[in-house]
Amino acid sequence: MRKLLFLLIVAMTAVGCTESFEDRCRREAKEYSERECPRMVDTFIRMDSMAFESEPAGLIYYYTVIGDLDNDTLLTPDVVEDFRARLLESIRNDINMKRYKDKGFNFTYRYNSGSTGKPFVEATFGPDDYK
Repeated sequence: MRKLLFLLIVAMTAVGCTESFEDRCRREAKEYSERECPRMVDTFIRMDSMAFESEPAGLIYYYTVIGDLDNDTLLTPDVVEDFRARLLESIRNDINMKRYKDKGFNFTYRYNSGSTGKPFVEATFGPDDYK
């Protein structure tokens, strides 16, 4: 009887603690931001946070550009196109993003100027881009 009661309690607890994939993504993005951000990606780019948005489903990565790279005159169309291509290639090759790609998530990268706070570069990639 005790064993049956124990199993019933475990089963009820397991059912009550399940969270949707969206809720899990939202929680994990928040936890990642709290634990890992801000952090320097390289000498001129700082990752500030990551967030989940539900419509359309996707992850948003927020960055700040600082130092010598914080100069919008460097943003020629060729440089921006090359940068976008590198971001897309990283999405295609990142096995850690598989569960999000399988769900058809969008991935948005927002880079702001460290000196002015204004948008520097933004790129969004959806399933049609990375599949």
